[in-house]
Amino acid sequence: MAIQFSKNITNIGVVNSGDKDVVSYVEFEFISYDDSNQEGTTIQTNETFELETDGRTSSSDGWVAYASLDAATIEGWLVSDGYRGLPEAVASIQVNHNSWIDSVLNPPAPPTITRALPW
Repeated sequence: MAIQFSKNITNIGVVNSGDKDVVSYVEFEFISYDDSNQEGTTIQTNETFELETDGRTSSSDGWVAYASLDAATIEGWLVSDGYRGLPEAVASIQVNHNSWIDSVLNPPAPPTITRALPW
């Protein structure tokens, strides 16, 4: 019994004026499940991360051409320059997913139950 967790980039948005290859947002899909019951415990969360685009152009320092982007580069942007959105989101989502999966595998006792009439 182990919880599996994955994150995948599902969409990338770019600015629609000026230098059109400047990434403005990244959408992620986070999926968790317990390997003892994948079908019954799969949970998914989607999250969008906005990136600063002011002053960014293809002539900016460290520019990466859109065709050369990969997931590692984009994830690196979300943990650099004081931007800590991705690691915080991953930690929070994992806690929430783990709690939900635990409640599915080990449901809490109901606060009340119906009993047969005593007569």
